[in-house]
Amino acid sequence: MKPPRDSSKTEVDFSEATKGKLTFLLGFCVFIADLGSFQFGYTISVLNAPEQELQKFYNESYFHLFGEELGSDQSTLLWSCTVSIYCLGGLFGSLLVGPLTGSFLGRKWTMVCINLLSVSGALLMWGSHMQTSFQMIIVGRTIMGVHNGCAIGVVPMYLSEVSPPNLRGAIGVTHQLFITIGILVSQIFGLQQILGNEDLWPYLLGFYVIPAVLQSVVMMFLPESPRCLLIDKDNEEASRKALKILQGSHVNIDVAIQEMRHEHENEMSEPRMSLLALLKSRSVRPQLMVCVLVMLGQQFSGVNAIFFYSTSIFLQAGVPAEYSDYATIGVGGINVLMTVVSVMVIDKAGRKALLLWPVAFMAFSFAILTVTLGLTENLYCECGCAQGRWPTGVLDSAGSCIFPTVETVTGIPTPSLTMSTSAPYENPYQWIAYLSIVFIILFIIAFAIGLGPIPFIITGEMFRQGARPAAYMIIGSTNLVANGIVGLVFPILQARIGAFTFLIFMAVCVLLCIFVAVKVPETKNKTFEDIQKLFGVQDDAEMPNGIQNAAFASTTYL
Repeated sequence: MKPPRDSSKTEVDFSEATKGKLTFLLGFCVFIADLGSFQFGYTISVLNAPEQELQKFYNESYFHLFGEELGSDQSTLLWSCTVSIYCLGGLFGSLLVGPLTGSFLGRKWTMVCINLLSVSGALLMWGSHMQTSFQMIIVGRTIMGVHNGCAIGVVPMYLSEVSPPNLRGAIGVTHQLFITIGILVSQIFGLQQILGNEDLWPYLLGFYVIPAVLQSVVMMFLPESPRCLLIDKDNEEASRKALKILQGSHVNIDVAIQEMRHEHENEMSEPRMSLLALLKSRSVRPQLMVCVLVMLGQQFSGVNAIFFYSTSIFLQAGVPAEYSDYATIGVGGINVLMTVVSVMVIDKAGRKALLLWPVAFMAFSFAILTVTLGLTENLYCECGCAQGRWPTGVLDSAGSCIFPTVETVTGIPTPSLTMSTSAPYENPYQWIAYLSIVFIILFIIAFAIGLGPIPFIITGEMFRQGARPAAYMIIGSTNLVANGIVGLVFPILQARIGAFTFLIFMAVCVLLCIFVAVKVPETKNKTFEDIQKLFGVQDDAEMPNGIQNAAFASTTYL
């Protein structure tokens, strides 16, 4: 039976603990920690630009090792394995977050140590060309996946714990910002003129060494998370010192320490949150459900499909093929720019508003894109003529449409005749491609402001110190598994139903929008304990025998 609350207990005002400023050293700590997020973004996109050069190397390497040519099906299988294998490594890496980030290594030293994996993987991929071994690329990318899986858990955890509550949203968004910067840098470096050519692609794959070494060396001299020092390592003196270094005179250290101790005392009334304990706990189930479903919404929102279609849409709109890569880089630049905007507005607009309205607009964008891309795919054939979809149509040197070769009654192939001898075809539906480009850019803006960064932020905010590592293990695993599913399923759906794939993503966005409106609370400018109370978790919410939290079943957050 739940003991009566002591009415004489003095309520402590922690409002001063929510105030803080972005000092130079705090900003520098954020930058160095985010180099782990940068490496994750770099991994996502680094193989896109040099794909043809790498597949050529795979064929040469296979012949060198086995003395026979690599078949078409084998080549496709090996390349698919290379692209997606980091998700498997990442799944394993995400499960290391809990064991490493507690009292064993802490947040800071975990980031330092996992860069050994990054350097090892980078050197393997860099040396693959000298050894003529495609296997070294696959193994190296798997090792990078282990690093990335751990990094996407420990980096946002560290950021949420070193940030004062009034800056926690903005600082938390920098995790996603550096992921987008990593994607953009890999796109730029992957250009043929830079590192994406036959001679220099090993350096493109080995570039990880620079951010990994820089982060490890500098991070050793930066402070650990004050919460980790006080709660996980029970070292108040070191925690006070870290707070003073990070915030100086801009925070009341005594109040901040008292707020952390208050969180720790409440946490001690609950069982220690291992991965299994977190899954079984009823008091944190609402928070876990919110974080998992929002993360699934992020991965299944269709942003990967948007990037897949972007290059072909630019070509249809008249962008010359030799400049299509630059147009794609421009889209990546917009992604980075709008994530910067999110940094500036998230602590003013709030998490919920930046989830709700951008996701609603993403659903609307998919409705428009389904129509425009569907028309683009069916109004004219591949050559551009207005005679209906004809997949094998081509233009001859005079700009006339050529029908495919047909069989005569004698069984002898007859060369095809031109559809027209008029002037080169001018596509009357080109405005549809322009409209598609507009909504692709608007979709990316909406994603970058809201659904891109916020899932990682709310995960750091919605759990107490003891449950946070296990929560990041689950959220990181969810991210990577969902990423892998999208990577495997989307090409199949796109080949079967084309632009109508967007209807599936539109449905996901609509459902996510409803869920956010009904079940996700606003967490801006609140302490971790205040956020627990939003879910109905009181100071002694769950004793070892477990007390059910009815917040999720009966409370609506509008």
